[in-house]
Amino acid sequence: MGLFKKSKPKVDEKPKLTCKLDDSGSYKCIFLASYRKVPINIEWAEPSEFDDKLSESLNFSNLMRFPHIKDGEFTICGENPVLTYLNIKGGTPTIHPRKARVLAMQEYWIQVLTRNFTPLLNNDSKNKEKISSILNYFDSNLSNKNYIVGELSLADIHWAAVFKLLEDEGREEIFNSFTNITNWLENLKIEIPGYEINKEEIVA
Repeated sequence: MGLFKKSKPKVDEKPKLTCKLDDSGSYKCIFLASYRKVPINIEWAEPSEFDDKLSESLNFSNLMRFPHIKDGEFTICGENPVLTYLNIKGGTPTIHPRKARVLAMQEYWIQVLTRNFTPLLNNDSKNKEKISSILNYFDSNLSNKNYIVGELSLADIHWAAVFKLLEDEGREEIFNSFTNITNWLENLKIEIPGYEINKEEIVA
């Protein structure tokens, strides 16, 4: 073996996060990766017609294919598994409340979002009163707070991603009349670098 070796070409070893257009789970992963300073390449994709039909028959959402992340030989898919991976992978401290009551409140607000609020958005005109009721409750909770549970948590990531998707769809009027919500969101836009990502530029 010679004393000098021919240097190998540099390979981009950043994990690749593949996201689905118009999917709040994809935004959640992008937000968490950007906040935790995980260097990633982002790719936007649409599921195939076959995926859609099979997902519908199995009552799954795109077979949980999106978002998914590939890091070397490791690949994992689905919103929660990818969020878990990114929360450990990053360079900043993990977003994981240490106190039991704070962790419980984080999970409570994520549950309010996923079980009570998000399903109503499929028909926001019909569900206007219910949406307003939940947002009033959410807005009251944010009174004199910078974060949903008093410190930055995954609850902030989850809610911000849904509001980002509403903004992209031109439906921000659903929440922008709530002062505490808009103030909280403006602060998060500064704190989470990935919030201002423009998917149209990436797709192009």
